[in-house]
Amino acid sequence: MSTTVSTATRPSLVPAAVLSAAVSGLLLAFAAWGDGAEDHPTRRFLVTLTIAIVSIVPVFGWAVPRAQRTPGGSTAIVLAVLALLSMGVYWLGLTAVLGVGAIVGGWGRNAPFQRAAVVLGALAVTAFAVLSVLELAR
Repeated sequence: MSTTVSTATRPSLVPAAVLSAAVSGLLLAFAAWGDGAEDHPTRRFLVTLTIAIVSIVPVFGWAVPRAQRTPGGSTAIVLAVLALLSMGVYWLGLTAVLGVGAIVGGWGRNAPFQRAAVVLGALAVTAFAVLSVLELAR
């Protein structure tokens, strides 16, 4: 008897990973070109976007699948807490990746940690968006 999970039965994480990259990219572009004090907005954008895209691999390649297959929601809540903590360096673009990962990892489950992960992940992504837009107003 085999215990492997067929990839046909697992939902694809590619749309969520692309969404997190798109959200990060959009907000990082606003931050890079909206910052009047930035001398090299293109370089800033490319460096921070690269960091966000590289972080997608462990989040959506390992952490989110683990969160979806393990009960209790510990992995999803860790992603959500990391998303909130990454607000200290929101300009790196990690917040959207970790926040979307927490949302996807906790979605559709009834465990309290998984529901909390969805809420905290959404809160982190929203705060990232607000901070990025507020940076334009400076």
